[in-house]
Amino acid sequence: MEPFESKAELRIRYGALRDGLGAEARAEASRRICQHLGKLFKERHIRSAAVFWPIRSEVDLRPLIDAHPDLTFLFPRLASTKPPRLIWGPEPLEKGIFGLMEPAFAQHLTPPVQVVLVPGLAFDASGYRLGYGGGYYDALLGHLNEDVLAVAVGFEAQRTAAVPVEPLDMPVDGLVTEAGVKWFDR
Repeated sequence: MEPFESKAELRIRYGALRDGLGAEARAEASRRICQHLGKLFKERHIRSAAVFWPIRSEVDLRPLIDAHPDLTFLFPRLASTKPPRLIWGPEPLEKGIFGLMEPAFAQHLTPPVQVVLVPGLAFDASGYRLGYGGGYYDALLGHLNEDVLAVAVGFEAQRTAAVPVEPLDMPVDGLVTEAGVKWFDR
């Protein structure tokens, strides 16, 4: 990361980098990420997770969801932009604002889960991530109970040494890429 790059410039750069991976490479990496997550869920006795439906060129978590019909998965629904707030619910999903797939019925301000899987554009070596700039996941991470794991998911190509950090930016506990699981010291 160049020190003069703003968050906006980094979003453009890492968005283009992720888009440039190609559909087949992203699908294969997503499959491997889902395998690592499945193993993590088994090791940690995870029975419930907050997940997201992929947009643009994000990691596709559908192989994880399909492979674990016995687990509870909750999805985000946009509730408010100011303040940034998501509400959470299970499938069925429907097309919501901005064309995102969202739960038809969402009622949880904080998802009652053991792990929250967090998307992003870039992920650094200290557990911080660069999202799309809305602050939705940072707001959520700031309200999670300490026993809930926050795990970012992304492609190895999205890793960087550092992202710019502001006071409202919240770190995650770990990062899962196609290369495996990386835990951060908290």
